[in-house]
Amino acid sequence: MNKKSVLLLSLMSMSGLSAMQPITLPCTMACDDADANRMSHLNLFVNGLYWQAREEGLDYMIKNEAGATFINCGSLQRVNFDWNGGFRVGAGYCSPCCPMGFNAYYTRFTTSGCDVVKATPPSVLFPVWSNPSTNVITEQEAQARVCLALNMFDAQLSTVFHPNDCVAMMPVLGLRYARINQRFTINANGGQSFGPVAFVLDDAIAMKNNFWGVGPKFGINSTWGSWCGLSIFGAFDAALLYGRFDITQKETIAFTDDVPATTFLDIKCNRFYLTRANLGLILGVQWEKNVCGCYDFGLSAGWEQQYFFGQNQLMRFSDDINPGSNTAVQGDLSIQGLTVAVSLGF
Repeated sequence: MNKKSVLLLSLMSMSGLSAMQPITLPCTMACDDADANRMSHLNLFVNGLYWQAREEGLDYMIKNEAGATFINCGSLQRVNFDWNGGFRVGAGYCSPCCPMGFNAYYTRFTTSGCDVVKATPPSVLFPVWSNPSTNVITEQEAQARVCLALNMFDAQLSTVFHPNDCVAMMPVLGLRYARINQRFTINANGGQSFGPVAFVLDDAIAMKNNFWGVGPKFGINSTWGSWCGLSIFGAFDAALLYGRFDITQKETIAFTDDVPATTFLDIKCNRFYLTRANLGLILGVQWEKNVCGCYDFGLSAGWEQQYFFGQNQLMRFSDDINPGSNTAVQGDLSIQGLTVAVSLGF
């Protein structure tokens, strides 16, 4: 088999890994030119995702166990995302005239989470996100909820080379589009305010943190060893996404029954453009088998990590004299978990 056929066969077997899929390493695979010519050059794959998201800046209350004067025995309350499922689907094509492959795939993941905290005297809750203009000092009960939806589309080119007989490396160059929509809501009641009315009937805070971005990506994929079709695989990629944030924040408080709630904060339009860095990593094991001499069937399982820098762009307001004084959260977002894959090449 000539060098060109070896590269083409390797690209076919590795086309799935460029989408963080199982790949085949032809350490001991041998075929002649006729076998290579009979190959189709299409690979289809589907992933099942079981991931969890984590993000900085989702604290919402400080529970103090010893009174409302100082935070002298406090614990920070955060809301965490639940583990949820998602999917990834795509296809790859390898050119028969040059050792180059093309992949396109779509990733979808949604998740949410909620948390509840209560305080009974002498315990109190100090709000983290309430606007200082509300004059709310303490609260008695609060619940928070977060929702996240991730959509990503990737298109990329790749080629393959072999440092030795049992290691295959594939550089990847392409384009990534990502959309991340988030909601963060807090509802609290009880406690006291130093404003015109002392009792807080309902403190409702609603925040939206949406982002879309597109930009170049590069990466390196690899397989290590081959034992009866079983091998270890790993992949890493990095992308720079230039896009737009769309932020809204609103807080309304009802102090007494039958009285309209007072709106202390309502930012309806906070849109700006930034470049965000995104890193992806997966490490796992895979198994591949040739079926009927013309189909390549693969299974894999691995731990995948997606990391988005500075994704939380919500603002914390800090001054009741100058209402515009604020500090941006600038929290990072990580999404990680189990990725299982099935691929079919023909």
